[in-house]
Amino acid sequence: MARVIDTESLRNILYGSTFLGAGGGGSPEVGTYLIDRIERETRGVKITLLDATEMKDHGYAVMVAGIGAPRVIKEREFGVEAVYAFDAIRNLHFLTGKDICYLMAGELGGFNTVVPFYVAAKRGLPVIDADGNGRAVPELSTTLYNCYRIPVSPLVLANSNGDIGIFFLHDPFDHRSAESSARAVTTAWGMSAAFATWVVSKEQIISSLVPGSISMCEKIGGIFREKSSSSIETLSAELGKFGIKELFVGRVAALKTVSKESFDIGLTMLEGLRDYTGTSMEIYFKNENILAKLNDRVVAVVPDIITLVDMESLQPLTNADIKEGQGVVVYGLPSHGKWKETSCGFECWTHILDAVGYSGGYIQLT
Repeated sequence: MARVIDTESLRNILYGSTFLGAGGGGSPEVGTYLIDRIERETRGVKITLLDATEMKDHGYAVMVAGIGAPRVIKEREFGVEAVYAFDAIRNLHFLTGKDICYLMAGELGGFNTVVPFYVAAKRGLPVIDADGNGRAVPELSTTLYNCYRIPVSPLVLANSNGDIGIFFLHDPFDHRSAESSARAVTTAWGMSAAFATWVVSKEQIISSLVPGSISMCEKIGGIFREKSSSSIETLSAELGKFGIKELFVGRVAALKTVSKESFDIGLTMLEGLRDYTGTSMEIYFKNENILAKLNDRVVAVVPDIITLVDMESLQPLTNADIKEGQGVVVYGLPSHGKWKETSCGFECWTHILDAVGYSGGYIQLT
């Protein structure tokens, strides 16, 4: 049912989406900054969260998000570029007769899940209780949109100066081409921009994407906000009710990260603590965590979610926030069922897995 989202609910959503972002989706510090701007700039504005089934038959939702290197986006004030991108794509589709009257998140993450709420507050439109992946993803091609052949064209990019880039692809389903074009422009703009694409109907959201994911973020985020002073055991037990499994507890022994082509790419090396003393874990990431090895044995792989929580504060972390020497808890969560209903759900990740030396198949998280 439609309901008004207050700032407390939005902060719960931020915490939950950070956790489900698998190390990516942007820094929650930027998400918090956007929530603060919503409070400051749009006093009295009510943001409605709408179930996908409540959408108008001829109404459409559009995804708006940030794109670039998380560490760079974290350092910049972000906001107006998302509004520019939304306005541009809405005007484009107005010419074709499509009524874009809803916002939605393209992925889950402490930054990108909040972006559509900021635009919704500025433009007075509802946000759909759904996202495009049920997790964060590093590329436009590693998405359910790609797997279920939802057109990525036209693609709109915008920066804080109000510069607009619009791409009409020869093949509207060529997400790899859209990715390379978007990354090239983002790099030219200093590795930080906003983009809008994937205009979808009620039927597409229900059949191909992840309805209800924002409410799930809110519930999980509430656990983190309530359990911030509790023990690891209590937190793991609460998260276990959502099918989330504790994979490892350890300290960051080494962190190797480079920013390349608007991505943060690297390896997090962990030394075991508590019950995991004497063991080690390696987590490979490309913005998001891609592969986890426990003592050289693969225990989790995309599209399943691998995510880290600070051992002291018990707060979810992104890869942009992890530091050497930090104590962390590693959790795993099976990806949404839509990923498993098509072979593309794993195959779209294989070029990234090849780059980190993994050529095996999907390994189910148990």
